[in-house]
Order: sequence, then C-alpha cells, then structure tokens
Amino acid sequence: MQLNLRKASKVLRKHIAERVRDYPLYVNEGPGSDAAPIKQITVGYQIDQAGWLAIVFDTRPHAENDGKWNDFIEPNAIDLPEWHKAFTDLFHNGKPINLTLFDGTTRRLGEDTTVEQLTELIGTTIRDVLIQARDDGHFTGLPITTDCSYVIEEHDGYYGWSNRIEAGPQSQEAYFAELEGDLPSSTKDGHVEHWVNVLERIASGKENESEWSFLASDYAIRRLKELGDRAIVPVLKFVRKWSGKPEFDGDRPKRKFNELPMQTPTINALMLVRESSCHTLEVESLLRDILRRSIKANDGRKLWGIMPVWTARCLSTLFEHYPNPIQHESTNALVNHVEYTNQARTKR
Repeated sequence: MQLNLRKASKVLRKHIAERVRDYPLYVNEGPGSDAAPIKQITVGYQIDQAGWLAIVFDTRPHAENDGKWNDFIEPNAIDLPEWHKAFTDLFHNGKPINLTLFDGTTRRLGEDTTVEQLTELIGTTIRDVLIQARDDGHFTGLPITTDCSYVIEEHDGYYGWSNRIEAGPQSQEAYFAELEGDLPSSTKDGHVEHWVNVLERIASGKENESEWSFLASDYAIRRLKELGDRAIVPVLKFVRKWSGKPEFDGDRPKRKFNELPMQTPTINALMLVRESSCHTLEVESLLRDILRRSIKANDGRKLWGIMPVWTARCLSTLFEHYPNPIQHESTNALVNHVEYTNQARTKR
C-alpha cells in the first residue's frame, strides 16, 4: 500500500485554515469557557481502531496536557481512513507499506515495523505541520494567549509531543501540589475524574518529569481511595483501556526488558478495586472484560504481565463464585484462566 504523509500534511494545513476561519462562528467544542482565550491547542489522532484526526481548542485558564481533549473527539474529528487501512494492511494482513514522509523522502515499512514506529511517523508529521502553521502565523486569527501551548497526542498513548518544557517541582510537597491541580473547586465526581486523568498521564508516559514522579501513582490511588466506591467504575474503565497492551517492552529469552509506564498505575488501580467493597454487576462485567483482554495480550508470551492474575484476584475477592487464581511461579501466567471464562458462561 502507498501511504503519502506529504499529501496528508496538505489536508491538515487546509483543515487548520478552516478551523481558524470558522472559530468565531460557532460554540467551541473543547474544554473551558467558550468566551475565554485559547490556552492550549491539541491535535489528537488514531490509526489502529479507525483513522481520524481532531483539533481541540482548550480555553481553561490552567489548561494542561491531561487527556481532557478525549471528551471532545466526536465534534472535532475528521476521517483519514487511509491511516487505518495502512495499519490494517501492515499489522493484520502482513502487507508492506511504501511511505512518503512530510519532507518527500520515501521508505518501506515491513514486518519488523512496530505500532509505535508507525504512529510516531504520523505523529511527527502532524507535529511538523502544526509548528509550521504556528510559525507562519496561521493561528494569529484565533484568540490565543501569549503562552498558548501546542500538543500532539495519539489516542492510545503510542505517541505524544508538546512544545511546553516544564521543570519538575523541587520538593515532594510542591510535586503533590502540582498533582492536586484545581481540585478545591471540583465536585467529588470531578475529583475522581482528575485522579483518573493523572493515572492516564502516568500510563501514557506523559507525567511531568520530576525526582518525585515515581510517587505519582501511589498518591493518585490514595486520593481515589478516599473518594470511596464512586471511584471504582471509572478506575476500571481506565484499566480496561490499557488491558489489551503488553506490560513489558520485550519478552524472554531477551535478558533485559523493562516495564512499560502503564503497568504500575493499572496494577495499583486493580489493588484499589480488590480492597473495595464494590461488587456490582457493572464491576464484575468490567473485570471480566479486562481479564479477557489481558489474557489475549499475553497469549504466546514467555513471560506474562501480572494484570490477568490481579484481575482474577479482584473477581475471586469481590464475587463468591470465582475460584482462587493460580499463578505460574516462573511465567506469571494465570494457570486456571479457563475456569474464569467458564464461570462467566455459566452465569449467563
């Protein structure tokens, strides 16, 4: 298949011009007040489940790269089906891609290409177009702040970029204060959403770098625990988003490989669920879905991630009709995962 990112860049430049032209004519479909100036411009995109791109204008006074743009995909997205077709051809059908980059150079992507590499190539093309549009003054027609930041983010966390360079806080207290953000003015449900967004940033590898950032997941989970059972379903939906992905960047017999950023916050989230008293049908359904996806993600691996076992622990703790999980000592595999599948079928 031919994938021409130079041609796609022209579509994006035209779309930027249309959004700038039309901005005063409609209610802004983005975070913040419609009348406030634009504090952040985010371009989100996806290629694996579908091909689309969305430009979201964020007018919150304290706008940050917290994933809030995801709530405004539908009214802002344009379809780019050739991106999804390229993904499908390469990763599902095993067909190579002849790629034309933004600068006109070409390359051939074959079976050794990863999803991260393809999404990064598309992401950097979007980034280059966005920077060029900014530097050429294309956004001067918008009511933007002098410190407006620009963000590129792939929907599932495979690629991210921002022009904002932030120095991490110099003390643990300052870092926790940064994590707290605008919480005092939020409702309890708003608090839940805030802390789940923090977990999302960590899982995506986008949490601000700081000597204290290793504490972020535990701190967010502790704050969610204080909010009680209202946090459990949103937390499980966060885990479900990541449950179909591997927890390591390699597998045996490779000697060295690392945990991916999503592992710590998702496993911490499952520990929180296990300690709760929330055993509703929705919670059970979410846990079963997470288990199914995580088992599929680990199928064929020499070393499993630990999400299947921790999900099974949640099911067996919160619901009486599930067996105790059996974890293989050397591979982490959930040995008796079929029992959980059969139990779900029996219930139906």
